[in-house]
Amino acid sequence: MSKKDDIQKIYREVFNDSPEYIKMLFDVIYNDREGMLLTSPDGQPASIMLLRRFDMKFHDTKVPVAYIHGAATRRSQRGKGFMSRLIVDGLREAAARGDMMVTLIPASNALYYFYAQYGFTTVFYMKEQRFTSLHSFTDGEEDPGAYHPVTDTDHDRLWEAFNRFQLSRQCYILHTREDFRAIIEDNRIDGGNFVVMARDDEDLGPRIVSMAWAVKRNDLLVVTDLMGEDRPARLAALRQLRALNPEMPFLLYAPPTDRTGGRLMPRGMGRIVNVLECLRPIAAANPDLRLKIRVTDDFFPALNSHTFIMEKGQVRIDDSYSGRLDFDVTVDVLASVVFNSAATADIIGFPSVRPMISLMLD
Repeated sequence: MSKKDDIQKIYREVFNDSPEYIKMLFDVIYNDREGMLLTSPDGQPASIMLLRRFDMKFHDTKVPVAYIHGAATRRSQRGKGFMSRLIVDGLREAAARGDMMVTLIPASNALYYFYAQYGFTTVFYMKEQRFTSLHSFTDGEEDPGAYHPVTDTDHDRLWEAFNRFQLSRQCYILHTREDFRAIIEDNRIDGGNFVVMARDDEDLGPRIVSMAWAVKRNDLLVVTDLMGEDRPARLAALRQLRALNPEMPFLLYAPPTDRTGGRLMPRGMGRIVNVLECLRPIAAANPDLRLKIRVTDDFFPALNSHTFIMEKGQVRIDDSYSGRLDFDVTVDVLASVVFNSAATADIIGFPSVRPMISLMLD
């Protein structure tokens, strides 16, 4: 069998996904260059993962990052260290191909501790916002009649709006046009709702101003993402979901920077594999920033265990520097410095940002 066949066989064995979803994953998403497979000493396929590649909007530029999808070990091979080896191989592969960071969404809370062994730290968060079945999603400031659902399936029009919304986010894992098709298909397979709202423009006609994805989980409607030009537009999308699900409480996965309330919850992890490529966009976006940072990375000492000098919008390595350091950190702590709240940024004197991850087919 081919590598793809071996990976698909283990995926089917381990994950309880529908045949329709698995077909979509391997027909549309799978790329043989991103598929990783470990075999046992007797040559049997043992562990798999997809090391997918994405762009991330980061300090007003785009940087390549990896995303671990579908990491699994077949039941008969568990407890033998295959997944640990595969994680390390994945980190090395990501570093070799020039990715700045490796990201993932743990399948359970216990796995946060497992991945921490390899330098991953929780950098992605979301605000959990809960609404009763009676909540109407109006705030009295907008005209609900100004918005109407979009029912056509013009993919170009939908993609233009989606891309506009995702690029408006400060720090976000970006999706391609092909990803967007898969996101819509994944929602359909799950029996979910994908709503798109428009507002009439006097000059241009109907303009898409918001969209939302939701799936039913037990007696709860989980809104996995909500995008829009402004708060009234986003509320319009929630009202449309309410019209489709009139008697269900909602759980909204809101951006971590949302100021309308909710509980900040962990969403995913990141592991910086190329410190220089992480610091360069930060320096370029903040030319007045002057910092001396020493980083220690036990997995990639030659690549990342250095002293980095940031000044005049540039970053250079100077391991001979023996003066005062602004930061002396391990690579996982560096991730917590780079990816953090605005309040923390003010305290530590570093232009930290809160990243966001969503719609990853997880």
